[in-house]
Amino acid sequence: MSSFDYLMNIATGLFFICYIPEFYANYVNKNANIYNVFEKVILLTATGFGLGYSISIKNKTLSYNYGPLFALDALALGMRGYYAYRNRGREVRVISEDLDIESNRNPMHHITHTDSDL
Repeated sequence: MSSFDYLMNIATGLFFICYIPEFYANYVNKNANIYNVFEKVILLTATGFGLGYSISIKNKTLSYNYGPLFALDALALGMRGYYAYRNRGREVRVISEDLDIESNRNPMHHITHTDSDL
C-alpha cells in the first residue's frame, strides 16, 4: 500500500455517508418513481466497471473502494426498483390547492423571495 491509499479509504467513507440520507428517505417515504431507477442502473453499471477494472489490475485499494460502493448501488437500485414497482399505479397529486408553484414561492420551504433577494 502506498502512503496515499488512505485518501481512497476516506473517499469510500464519504461516499458511504452520502448514501445514508437516500436510504433513509426511501425507507421512510416508501416512494420512488421510475426515473430514479434508470439513474441507479447507470450508477451500478459504472461502479461495476470500476470494480472490474480494480480486480483486473489487482489493486486492493481500488477494490476496497468499489466493492462496498457496488453493494450500496445494488441496494439503492433494489430499493428504488421495489418502491417504483410498488407505487406504479398510484397517481401523484398536489396535496394543498393553495400551493402556487409558478410564483417565486418555494413550495418545499414556503419561503417567499423578492426580486431583490435573487
